[in-house]
Amino acid sequence: MAATYCRRGAKFWMDEPGNDDNALMGLAREAVDVALAGDIKRGLSMALDARHRARSAGDSHAELAALNATARCHSLRNDSIASLSVGIDAATLAQKLGDRLALAHALCAIANTAFTLQLLEESIDISARAVEDSMLLRDNDLECRARQVYGVILGDLKRFGEAREQLHLALAAAERDGRLSLQYRVQGNLASLSRKEARFHAASGDELRMQAACSAALAAASSLVERAKPQKLYSLEMNMTSLAGEIHGLQGDIDSAVNETRLAIELAARARQPSNIPPAALRLAKLLQSRGELTDALAVLKGGLAAAETLRPTFRIAELCEMIGSIEEQRGDAATASSWQQRAAVERQSFAAERQIAAGYMRKLNAEIAAATGGV
Repeated sequence: MAATYCRRGAKFWMDEPGNDDNALMGLAREAVDVALAGDIKRGLSMALDARHRARSAGDSHAELAALNATARCHSLRNDSIASLSVGIDAATLAQKLGDRLALAHALCAIANTAFTLQLLEESIDISARAVEDSMLLRDNDLECRARQVYGVILGDLKRFGEAREQLHLALAAAERDGRLSLQYRVQGNLASLSRKEARFHAASGDELRMQAACSAALAAASSLVERAKPQKLYSLEMNMTSLAGEIHGLQGDIDSAVNETRLAIELAARARQPSNIPPAALRLAKLLQSRGELTDALAVLKGGLAAAETLRPTFRIAELCEMIGSIEEQRGDAATASSWQQRAAVERQSFAAERQIAAGYMRKLNAEIAAATGGV
């Protein structure tokens, strides 16, 4: 049964002879490869082009391939609503065509969106299902993707051992797949897991374990930055530079933390990836605040807010507004501080409302999929 699914609609996900006979499916696959290599904007453009041409040709299977490629590109650029919308379209079409492999890829995009919107319960259920499907279908690309999403979510839930196991299995799948960009992406997520462990141990006051996690994260980040530069993997370089800045901040090396976080923001702006700017801006502003550089901190936060505005809905807007208010209060401007705090409250309510709408869509889709597959 798995082989039947793999040969239908989603041929571009497989590395078998003859897959590129269909030019549109080949274009969709290439779009994903380009995006994974760091040029997300061009990858998204290619995926959208493939979708438009498939619809014009009345080719539902090619359209499904293009939808999944588009959802994946949106997911890579952290465009939550676009990824969710296209992911649901892909899942619906995959069910109609009976394409289980394409459906599993759509579920990965949806799970990633749920995670971005802080819907951990929904995201872990959907990603666990995608992992199960990847093993049944024996598809390396899908297994790598599904286990990464699952592992990242487990890490956020502080289930570090389970998260590391999933990410190591994802790395094994990436190695079988053969694409270096995919392998580097998993290694980056393993470095990020060490960062999460470092945060956890720092908060609990376990200095020894914190330093061990910091060392592991920095070693991985440094290695990946060196690999990313010659291959022009801008997204990887940016993420690992940002990670190094955060780790140096945890270790108390404020100067290194400031320099690396500034560079990460510059790399994100240069690569036109605004989703990476708000969290880095928050960290940089806190570092500058600790040095009493309040004017610079405000400028950084407002730059981060401008980037976050393009990513609605995101909880980062409220966080940025709240911190701007805090710094204005520290500067002695109570009226301005109050205005920003009020806006932060409004933004939190707005995000919560969008989050609930998205949660409803995902629960409905999950129920439909379970019903269509007999609850399997």
